[in-house]
Amino acid sequence: MKPSAPGDVCLRVSDPSTYGEVSPLVLANPDESLSPCSHPAEDAPGCPQPIEDDVRTLTQAAHGGPAAQLRAPLDLVQRIRYRWMVGHHAAFGVWQLKQRWLRAIAADPEPSADAIGMAARLYEAYSLLFLYTGSCSAEHYAATVRVDMMSCDPAFSGLWARDYEMIPGLLRHIRNTHPAAAIAPLREAAKANHRVHMAVAKKLVPDGGSLLRDAGRRPQGPTEAERVAYDAFFQVERRPLCRRAFTAQLVRRFAQVMSDIAVHGLSGPDSPPALLDATLRDAFAEFEEKAGDLLLGIAEAVASQDSVAEKIVAQRAGGAPSFALPMKGRP
Repeated sequence: MKPSAPGDVCLRVSDPSTYGEVSPLVLANPDESLSPCSHPAEDAPGCPQPIEDDVRTLTQAAHGGPAAQLRAPLDLVQRIRYRWMVGHHAAFGVWQLKQRWLRAIAADPEPSADAIGMAARLYEAYSLLFLYTGSCSAEHYAATVRVDMMSCDPAFSGLWARDYEMIPGLLRHIRNTHPAAAIAPLREAAKANHRVHMAVAKKLVPDGGSLLRDAGRRPQGPTEAERVAYDAFFQVERRPLCRRAFTAQLVRRFAQVMSDIAVHGLSGPDSPPALLDATLRDAFAEFEEKAGDLLLGIAEAVASQDSVAEKIVAQRAGGAPSFALPMKGRP
């Protein structure tokens, strides 16, 4: 990423390189709207970004081609840490999109099938990303990212993720206020996401002890200091950001994830599917097959129209987008 001047919301994402990098991620706070571009390019709706290049790389990887750019590390231990960081970065962007769509659905007594389908797709994307970040064995997890998180804070917890905080409450509200049949795809995707989450957590930490519990702490709402610590660990900077920069960073992470999967597969070589329980074995098989279409569909929906990024944060009824993204393979 190329640094921007103070007050400049148009962060320039670097051109793609041969090997993917764990670059710092810049995000607005999840309750803040994204800004219009302050430096739109001539004859373009926004600031110059390498979005088209990354979509091409993502498309090539999604169709099974070898990654010519944004390759993941060859060393297994390096790749485990790479997946943990890049996969979480992608998840943070997915969470911000998901929060906007859930707010749209919550505010609409009769949400469209497109809105329900998009929210379901974003839950599926998070399931994929959770499998991707947690693809290693319990032994490698304990020796790498778990130690890294403990070094940041002995009680380090995913509960400190500010981009996820509002999502469970929004989903509960939708379940309580909308007919089950109308939101069936969303309900099923959320349930499947929970099953994947629990299965991966059990695989990585077989004894079930989270760092938070091992530190003698009870789950509760995070403090601002804990949110800041979580952001710092994942190299996330919070400040005003333009819509194009958000899109560019998300598409870059999707391209990195898919380029890695195309070469190395979704599951880690130290944790082959044959050694997994049925839930995880089925999940890895399912998402290995549809990872490309899933990530490419979301990336194209966000990136192919320059007006999409603006509309995605257009406020209607408390933060609802005023349109439905066209989805490839829409549910």
